[in-house]
Amino acid sequence: MRDKPFGLQIWVIMTAFLTFITGIITVVLVTYVSVDVLINLVRLLVILSIINICIAKFISNKITEPLRYLEKKVRKIANKEWEEPIDLNRGDEFGKLASSINMMQESLKKMEMEEEIFLQSVSHDLKTPIMVIHSYSQALLDRIYLNDSFDETVAVIIKEAKHLEKKVEKLLYLNSLDYILERKSECKPTNVQAIVHNLIERFLLVQNNIVIHNQLKTVFVWGNEEELTVALENILENNMRFAKSSIWISVNRVLVQEKELVEIILENDGPPIEAEQLDQLFNHFYKGMNGKFGLGLFITKKIIQFHNGEVHAENRGKRVRFTILLPSTTN
Repeated sequence: MRDKPFGLQIWVIMTAFLTFITGIITVVLVTYVSVDVLINLVRLLVILSIINICIAKFISNKITEPLRYLEKKVRKIANKEWEEPIDLNRGDEFGKLASSINMMQESLKKMEMEEEIFLQSVSHDLKTPIMVIHSYSQALLDRIYLNDSFDETVAVIIKEAKHLEKKVEKLLYLNSLDYILERKSECKPTNVQAIVHNLIERFLLVQNNIVIHNQLKTVFVWGNEEELTVALENILENNMRFAKSSIWISVNRVLVQEKELVEIILENDGPPIEAEQLDQLFNHFYKGMNGKFGLGLFITKKIIQFHNGEVHAENRGKRVRFTILLPSTTN
């Protein structure tokens, strides 16, 4: 019966129950009434049974009517046929289910729209370096060089190829991030000061026009060192991109609501972030001021949240500040 329609199940159960009651009454009355009266009574009971069966059918249809309505709506949502919110003015479980379905539909609509915008923009973002590489490669074939220099033309191709490679790596990393975090659960006490110090040295090797001031205390968090390095690298890379001349980094242990946390602060003297952009900065599909998608900050947020931490950005006077809070632990 479980694979039969729910309305049919209710109808069968109610009909069987009413038939059973009718049978019991008939058996009981056999010993107390005459045959003629019994025949008339049986006829009456048969008529009542038929009426009861009809009533049972009506009741089962009424009970299952909102379910059938919701099933049709959910089927359309599954096929991405977005419609107006379900209007089921009920305060019972069916009404609560309808509200949940409406919330699900709005969430799916938003995700689909964001994904469409993201894919269109990312494809355009990836197409740009490909077009540059193609154009300069064709120029080499035609012996047309940038500033009449073969080396400069090749350097542009290499630069754009590296730029493209970095974008693809981030997209692939983002696509597999949930799997990576689930599988790489071998957390241990991790020295945040060492991670930040190594990142500073790496960035200064390739971009020494930015001065990095740091105050790093030796503190530990319970986490995956490799993924935390990725998270902090993305934040530092963002600061390096927008800083005019200086970056300030500090790592400390702080007490927040009687909980001991590790506070990592990165500040730069770049342009302030507009208020409406601050809330969107770490979103998956956020498009930055330069028209490019900042996947790095979204990846950072996801990694930090996996480690039961939080990250946010704010304008502090003439500086832009990024703050990361992570649960502290001992070595």
